Amino acid sequence: MKTINYLYTVATLPMTDTQIDSIENKLLNLGIEGDEEAARRYANLYLSRLNSEGTRSTGNRQDFVDQAQDAQAWLAINSV
Repeated sequence: MKTINYLYTVATLPMTDTQIDSIENKLLNLGIEGDEEAARRYANLYLSRLNSEGTRSTGNRQDFVDQAQDAQAWLAINSV
């Protein structure tokens, strides 16, 4: 299983902190405008960031990046 996780990590392009910040800002702005789903996603992503930074765990960082990628996909579909 560790090999599969390692290969997945190597095969997927990492997101930069700048990209993640942009996603958080878009979600926050949509949440302020009244989009409840965007607000929920922003809150979850922000908590995930805090967890990742608090523990400095590779697994928590990957969870944070995965959540950011999910949010990015949601934004691509749901924002104008």
